[in-house]
Amino acid sequence: MRIRAFAKLFAAALALGALLPGVTKAADFSGKTIEFVIPFAVGGGADLMARVIHKVITEDKLVPVPVALVNKPGGGGAAGIGYMSASRKADPNTLVLINGSTQITPIITPAAKTLSEVQPVMNVMLDDFVFFVKGDSPWKTAAQFVKDAKSKPAKTYNFSTGGTTDVMAVTVLAKSTGTELNMINFNSGGEALTALLGGHVHASLGNPLEFMGHLKTGAVRAIGVFRDTRFAMLPNVPTMKEQGIKTPTFQMWRGVGVPKGAPAAAVKYWEGVMAKVVASPQFKAYLKDNAASEATIAGADFEKFLAAQERLYRDLLGK
Repeated sequence: MRIRAFAKLFAAALALGALLPGVTKAADFSGKTIEFVIPFAVGGGADLMARVIHKVITEDKLVPVPVALVNKPGGGGAAGIGYMSASRKADPNTLVLINGSTQITPIITPAAKTLSEVQPVMNVMLDDFVFFVKGDSPWKTAAQFVKDAKSKPAKTYNFSTGGTTDVMAVTVLAKSTGTELNMINFNSGGEALTALLGGHVHASLGNPLEFMGHLKTGAVRAIGVFRDTRFAMLPNVPTMKEQGIKTPTFQMWRGVGVPKGAPAAAVKYWEGVMAKVVASPQFKAYLKDNAASEATIAGADFEKFLAAQERLYRDLLGK
């Protein structure tokens, strides 16, 4: 009787512990594969960051079971998050990559379910936008490009975009300069870059991490940065404001979440895992190599940050 009573008490204690934030242990995931859903195509900035996170988790053995990467692109993040909410609903063994696109998409298309299906866990970085043209293009500065665009009929010049935040960045440029620019939308930053390299568009606004390799080879040229100061890695590329173009600072936030409804303990567990990822030498080197800023925001602070970002996006879109 005593053994049976002790077993019941022990089981009750375990059940209680599973409900308390901060006590989730790695053993909770024993025998399960974790899915890391990437709602964007292979090769874009979101995918590249997710793969760095995956590499750190795997190589540093931050979880005791395999982590499978699952790319589900389409709809500005809606397809991937739709997959997650349908097949991994409230599952604590699921991570999903979230960023500005997953927040902007439902503002533009109210029927799209994206960030509303996710419990945000942690933001890990901020990406600034850079104005890129092909390496052999005639434009050496953003000011030259804008002057040329103003002298031509509306929408003469095409921009490749790889997501809703890219669309927003082009919108910011157009509004700041009084120009009408044509946008050609692709499924990822990788496809947008390919279009630029192939000469199918005149320019692209993207995050440095998507373009850095081709920037180093000279295949693309950076002609302006959308921030108040120059990048230390790109000291010869002037800011838009230095060129007389009064664009506001516009950045892409990038983070991870879990499916809405996952236990609070799982959110705390993944906060701990991601804190180790961000602190790792591999991730810090990745940020440095790609001119990105570390921005660790979690818990209530992340919720407040997202609310402020939504207000900004709605103001820019007139929504």
